[in-house]
Amino acid sequence: MRITKTFSIKGDAEKVFDYLVEYFTFKLEFPYRIRRVIPYDIENIFIPKTIIFERGSGMASFTGARIEKCKTTLRVTLVLKPEGEVLVTCDYDVKTYGTSLASDIAILKKEAEDMVKYIVESGV
Repeated sequence: MRITKTFSIKGDAEKVFDYLVEYFTFKLEFPYRIRRVIPYDIENIFIPKTIIFERGSGMASFTGARIEKCKTTLRVTLVLKPEGEVLVTCDYDVKTYGTSLASDIAILKKEAEDMVKYIVESGV
């Protein structure tokens, strides 16, 4: 199952990055771990282009556990826009067997929306 959510956040790009990593690795009931960071090709850019997070297990995916326990790869792409905006795209790739439930999709979309809320409330 693949889900993509894109948000535009106004504020300091470095803080957006810091709060984003904090949210996905520490603030969730089922946190992610960072698997890879892909930098921009330009040296003066102080945030990475893409961060790849992982969580869950293949066995949980196979047994039909909660969606947050299923093997998930989350690719977060950060694009710097003019006038202090950061475009954040969250691409979820969840290994599931069978049909995805609307409630599972809603959980992941809410997780991404809550990330934006956390960043904004943290004072970007």
